[in-house]
Amino acid sequence: MAEKSQHALREERILKFWNDKGIFEKSLEKNKDSKKEFVFYEGPPTANGRPGIHHLEARAFKDAIPRYKTMRGFNVRRKGGWDTHGLPVELQVEKQLGFKSKKDIESYGIAAFNEKCKESVWTYVREWEDFTKRIGYWVDLKDPYITYKPEYIESLWNIVKTVDDKGLLYKDYKVVPWCPRCGTGLSSHELAQGYADVKDLAVTVKFHLKAGQKFGKDYVTRDSAYILAWTTTPWTLPGNVGLAIGENVEYCAVRIDGIPELLIMAKSRMDTVLKGHTVEIVHGDLKGSDLVGLQYEPLYPFLRDNISGTEKEKLKNAYKVYAADFVTTTDGTGIVHTAVMYGQDDFELGTKVGLPKYHLVNDDGTFKKEAGFLAGAFVKDEATDVAIIKDLAGRGLLFHKEKYEHTYPFCWRCKTPLIYFARDSWYIRMSSLRKELVRENESINWEPAHIKEGRFGEWLREVKDWAISRERYWGTPLPVWVCDKCGERKTVGSVADVSAKPKNTYYIMRHGEAGNNVGKIVTSDPVAPFHLTEKGKAHALETATSLKSVGFDMIVSSPFVRTRETTEIVRKTIGLEEADVAFDDRLRELGFGSWSGKDLDSFLKVFPQGEASNRFEPNADGVETYVEVKKRVGDFLYDLEKRYEGKKILIVSHGSPSMMLMAVAQGLDRRQTNDYEASNYIHKAEARKLDLSILPHNSEYELDLHRPFIDEVKLACSCGGEMSRVKEVMDVWFDSGAMPFAQDHYPFAFPKKFFGGRKLAYPADFISEAIDQTRGWFYTLHAIGALLGKGKAFRNVVCLGHMRDAEGKKMSKSIGNVIDPWAMMDKYGADALRFWMYSVNEAGESKNFDEKTVDEIVKKVFNLVSNIYSFYEMNSGKTECFTEEKTKNVLDLWIMSRTNELVHTITESLDRYVLLEPTRAIRDYVADLSQWYVRRSRERLKTEGLDKQFALLTSVEVLTTLAKLMAPFTPFFAEDLYKKMAGHLESVHLESWPVAGVVNEKILSDMELVRQFCSLGLEARMSAKINVRQPLASLSVRDAKFSNLSHDMVELIKDEVNVKSVVLAASQEKEAVLDLNLTPELKEEGELRELLRKIQDMRKEKGLSVGDRAVLVATHDLKALIEKNEDKIKATTNLSAIEWGDTLGLKGLS
Repeated sequence: MAEKSQHALREERILKFWNDKGIFEKSLEKNKDSKKEFVFYEGPPTANGRPGIHHLEARAFKDAIPRYKTMRGFNVRRKGGWDTHGLPVELQVEKQLGFKSKKDIESYGIAAFNEKCKESVWTYVREWEDFTKRIGYWVDLKDPYITYKPEYIESLWNIVKTVDDKGLLYKDYKVVPWCPRCGTGLSSHELAQGYADVKDLAVTVKFHLKAGQKFGKDYVTRDSAYILAWTTTPWTLPGNVGLAIGENVEYCAVRIDGIPELLIMAKSRMDTVLKGHTVEIVHGDLKGSDLVGLQYEPLYPFLRDNISGTEKEKLKNAYKVYAADFVTTTDGTGIVHTAVMYGQDDFELGTKVGLPKYHLVNDDGTFKKEAGFLAGAFVKDEATDVAIIKDLAGRGLLFHKEKYEHTYPFCWRCKTPLIYFARDSWYIRMSSLRKELVRENESINWEPAHIKEGRFGEWLREVKDWAISRERYWGTPLPVWVCDKCGERKTVGSVADVSAKPKNTYYIMRHGEAGNNVGKIVTSDPVAPFHLTEKGKAHALETATSLKSVGFDMIVSSPFVRTRETTEIVRKTIGLEEADVAFDDRLRELGFGSWSGKDLDSFLKVFPQGEASNRFEPNADGVETYVEVKKRVGDFLYDLEKRYEGKKILIVSHGSPSMMLMAVAQGLDRRQTNDYEASNYIHKAEARKLDLSILPHNSEYELDLHRPFIDEVKLACSCGGEMSRVKEVMDVWFDSGAMPFAQDHYPFAFPKKFFGGRKLAYPADFISEAIDQTRGWFYTLHAIGALLGKGKAFRNVVCLGHMRDAEGKKMSKSIGNVIDPWAMMDKYGADALRFWMYSVNEAGESKNFDEKTVDEIVKKVFNLVSNIYSFYEMNSGKTECFTEEKTKNVLDLWIMSRTNELVHTITESLDRYVLLEPTRAIRDYVADLSQWYVRRSRERLKTEGLDKQFALLTSVEVLTTLAKLMAPFTPFFAEDLYKKMAGHLESVHLESWPVAGVVNEKILSDMELVRQFCSLGLEARMSAKINVRQPLASLSVRDAKFSNLSHDMVELIKDEVNVKSVVLAASQEKEAVLDLNLTPELKEEGELRELLRKIQDMRKEKGLSVGDRAVLVATHDLKALIEKNEDKIKATTNLSAIEWGDTLGLKGLS
């Protein structure tokens, strides 16, 4: 493994600082009482796959804006979440288990399969959490929303019920995009995510018209008359029941190549369809209306021979020509082959004219046995198309075949080609909300802007009804129950709707104090002689007395000595007979394994209770887990419900079993059970009423609304019949689209939860994901907001382009061009990758990842700033950086204006949710700071005095401000810089956003002009091949603006270009002209500068610091120059003496 870079090591140190000091948590606390709320929605990932470089992109963009808004004083809650349902999860589990179809799942067991899915979604959760922290994405994962949790599902059910109450939920038999591998339909927004360009076999088929039929101007069909129809799905031909034409389209009947067959097609398609043939037009004046009603021979007998019932009666309408408005002449023959079960237009036409509906294809995409020679063949195998083509050719019905390239839909989850397949499905009538969806989009700020009216707007204007149901297993169950008797339908909207009241009334009581409690001994021995103490007996009697009024019918007790004695006290006190008492071993004490008989305190150190509890996990000590306890006490409780009705029952048990009984009664999961136990542990001799609800539950008696547990819930119908839940689960995109409501258990947990009891945070002020989510998460958020009458779900959205490799190719493991984000972070640091994402191009454009450009950012941004800081640190020394005077140095005034300009640019851009401009502005600013301000200030810092203090104070101001400005983009580097500059707060991320001061536009424009003149002068030097260290007499400039420059600005030009004067020469031809005449004085000054440079270089080579003195050994040829300028040379280069020798060098350090 390659060593980590200094950038990566620095970030890891900062990460440790954040974790140790709780900086993220403090940033959340910072504005919690602010009246300014900024709502951010986290689009939830699924942790059943490893995070990739594209996830770094998305999380980088999602992080910057909330950081910025927090610094602006907004309260920004950053609740994380996990997307846990759906086919991607199911497919991964199927792969692990070696399953090939849904039948394998049902044989394995839905409960067991769903449990595997539940485990699968946490496979890489630790890696995701580490990744999230490592890239500096601040999102709260301590209390995330989890889409499989019952409270989340309950909120979804509430939404579905609301939708149904508005009359927008319906069931229909339609043609849907169907995945034969997954065995379920897809919604239109899912369909949009899976298209690919393919080459399929396309065929033009001859449909044999029956003889003796009149058409057109008294034309009559003969034995050899055919209609030509073209299709790219040959597998649908066995299901053909009709042909569609355009009523106003012009058609013709022709013969080709001297063959007597009459062929009918659209007139405008003749040249293409009949290319290469000799054509004779027999009837050139046909309209589509002339062909309506013509009958033809079926291509295949399969439908006719197998159809039955009412559909068979419709055969009289089949194998005819019908007019349809979906027919075009852009391709094919202008005549459309119609298979009503395998095309939406076909289906609608078939419904309109009464064509028979019969499937020749199974759900898994294979032909049924009644399909003859095609039985068992998969419809999307090319071999199937070939078999059909060969059959048609053998019967003289094939006119032409070709390979046709077109765009075809694939399952976005398993990559199987989809088929259009008639199916019963549940829909939400989104088409009725089209105007509202479009209207709400008008006020959303999209970045990039073209998405609003383009990709997203077009989708909304053509919005289809939402196919909401999936015939799968691991998903939110569709909350619809249908009566088996009368067909009445009911949509439930809460857990209460599917829970039942218990048949009996239950109380739970813990035994009184016993000897083992006093001795702090844990024991699982039912006959161990631990009797009630006198105190325990008194407390038991006190509790029993308080229970007399309940009127118990029976007591069921643990068989342990201490519970038997407690039960006997209660029995006598409340007046029950011995026959009214039963003992059940399932109420026994916790099994303590090898700890039985040992010290309680020692046991609790190894097996703590509450939040830190590990009691649900298996252990090597043989201690019974809470899973096992819940199962036995849950079985006991539900057995009582089966055996008795109308009874009041007291249950006497021990501490942990009693707590597990209460957890079972409420359907609590593991975390909830631990929390409940920590805050509500039952005291000795305490009795409580058991608030039992009969809930759909899993084997641990946790409330579980998934299949198959929810399928066991039956509801009563008003007709006296029994209502059963429909089999479908919901589109997983409904889960994520409902997160604004479900993440906080809306409406059940309101108004007490969320922002200290305030109203639901809706809509989001900001969301961000990749461009494919325009028809995924972005759309479903928008759709559910409209369905609930809440309006748009988000105000601002940053839509991201996809990540590609350096050559623009899609990243793929098979190609070997996948980028490992961890390796890149180790090499360059997360900040460099983040900055690259923001600055490489517009947010919505695809990003071609090239390491070279990341390395360039490291050098041009991070290394430069580090060098600037090092220069500041080296020169600050013990200098007192404090003065009440204000600097008048033009460089200080300029860089402060540049800084204020940068603050304004970044603030304005981030307020518009644009990140390209501010990051590029930072890059340019850093270049100016390093290459102009710092470089031009070097001489100021070499001598003590007020000007040096001004330079240092200015450096402190601009570097501290830069740290704040970089904080949203590069949080690690900004933190490090802020700490080095001794920022006033604990962290830069607890700072307020800088306020832009006055921008002196004249200074900025004048300095820009100065730098242009300097550039021209230096270019002239280069052309003349005269080194910059050689002084020249003058620089003449042509631009009249020069006359407006101040004396200080002109001095900068003189110093930079190394000339004695700068003059305006408006009439000269060139923009800048140097006086190249070298006088003896100028030559000597140049030689002196060159000598000083060599001495400074030698000091660097010797590793001398600024304060170290040295002895110069000079050659005799330099004697005249050195003796004339000895004092200046010694002062400038810190020499103690000058000696003479044969070689120039340094020695005698002192």
